[in-house]
Amino acid sequence: MESRNAMPDLRFSAPGQSGGALRTALGGHCAQADVAYAALLEESGVVFSDAGDESIRDHGETAALAVGAFHATQEVARRLGETAFEGLSHEGRTRHFYISPVDERFLLLSVFGNGTKLAIVRASATRAAAALRQCLAEGAAAESPAPSRGTNPEGDFHITSDYFLAV
Repeated sequence: MESRNAMPDLRFSAPGQSGGALRTALGGHCAQADVAYAALLEESGVVFSDAGDESIRDHGETAALAVGAFHATQEVARRLGETAFEGLSHEGRTRHFYISPVDERFLLLSVFGNGTKLAIVRASATRAAAALRQCLAEGAAAESPAPSRGTNPEGDFHITSDYFLAV
């Protein structure tokens, strides 16, 4: 008796390059605000495009956690009577982040260090969000980063049928 289902292997892979318009807008945000890394996150928790320090780049759970944290905090604010929610910031010892909305579908994650002021990041994120909305309105597609050593060159995820239990 076969113990596994006949489900085929699944692969997730972002669409091809679109000329780098999103990455250019994100790179401008990094330069203007002294942000180490910026990422455009899709509401599902996928990195749609990014720019900046590749050592910070994460191809997995960080984007999903950031999107979840943003929406959870937004809901807490709503329950406390706050109708406007501009963003979520976190201050660590040496690395900080700010998550702000771009539109109904996308969020902007900005990662920065101690030498950068949150007010500068917030102001730059507002300008970057406008530029990103323009790029998206013009049909910019997902810009998957160049694969690094040890990663799956076909996308972030590679799920085989071994991950599923037999029915």
